Amino acid sequence: MDRNTEARGGPLGIYAKTDSAHLTVDQNTGEITAGLPVDPRLFRCERFALKSVVNRLLPTSRTSKCMRWRVPNQSLQVLKSKEHNKAFFTGLQICASVWACPVCAAKISERRRAELTTALALAKARGWDVFMLTLTVPHGLGDDLPALLKQIHTAWRSTTTSRAGQKLRKLLGIRGTIRALEVTHGQNGFHPHLHVLLFLDQGFSPESVHHAFSPLWQQACVRAGLPCPSDEHGCRVDDGTYAAAYASKWGLESELTKSHTKKGRNGSRTPWDFLRAVLDKSEGWQQSAILFRTYADAFKGKRQLYWSNGLRDLLAMGEQASDEEIAAVQEDSSLMLAELTDEQWRAILLTKSESIVLDMAETHPDALPALLASILERAKKLATGTG
Repeated sequence: MDRNTEARGGPLGIYAKTDSAHLTVDQNTGEITAGLPVDPRLFRCERFALKSVVNRLLPTSRTSKCMRWRVPNQSLQVLKSKEHNKAFFTGLQICASVWACPVCAAKISERRRAELTTALALAKARGWDVFMLTLTVPHGLGDDLPALLKQIHTAWRSTTTSRAGQKLRKLLGIRGTIRALEVTHGQNGFHPHLHVLLFLDQGFSPESVHHAFSPLWQQACVRAGLPCPSDEHGCRVDDGTYAAAYASKWGLESELTKSHTKKGRNGSRTPWDFLRAVLDKSEGWQQSAILFRTYADAFKGKRQLYWSNGLRDLLAMGEQASDEEIAAVQEDSSLMLAELTDEQWRAILLTKSESIVLDMAETHPDALPALLASILERAKKLATGTG
């Protein structure tokens, strides 16, 4: 197969615009939730659709080759897990980018979420409390995103490693932390922020933890060259119920793995929303394309979840797998439903039929040969301008 083969045709190919979903409003938070039918195949289709946008926006990146270029000297097959009944391709290169690749991000976030849920259960069994610490900084349209990320990282390190931070760690009996880096974009530009699960001894209220952490975070931000966060918005501490809810849904919206996406009351958007705007050619889609490139460049190579040293050992959870290791995991017990030729794979890419092939493999595997034949025919028509 020509490794540089690119799908031609219109910008959207056979991918439809993202569905207009039913909207509901949380009266307490003002959050708008777009509900979609709970069918994993729909979200897989959207992941491939958004991935096609990334291929165009980042044409020289590793992500643009992910799930498109074959692994040398390996056969390209369609397999189906015996345990989960999910179909997947094998023999393709993967990028393992949680930031830029909707396909890899979904798989990685599923594993990370399971780990978070397990960690909270083990902490509860040990009699610990787990609080959710949310840390933000003032930001504006003119901020340099890479510099802002570096300053936030510096501020966190100062918060935890300073003399005052070490004293607080002992005072609260903090056993460890799991820190997640997240980002949205709104009227004031990019808004990177931290969510931190605090594992600590029992006996403290969220209010007392906030009272202790907030001034440390404020001082650390100023030392890092950031504006001083306010008491109201800079540091928030929620109890174990909120922490458990966060862990159970971690990555659901941003990684496209469940039935809804969120939009904040101030119109904030996630990076995947940038891709949706480009896919739909909605108002301002050109600016969304620029914003996604800026975001992808700034976050490239950064870790999304950080476990503090020693926490996994305390919870007896073993060594943490890398994003690359998780993305490369293949079901041990699976059925081989089809071995694809170079011509068939080129046709699948040209017609953007990846999710359709997997859907058929899961629901009507006996019809795969007929589907592949029809895809080949459609590809020939597209190539000759008759389709």
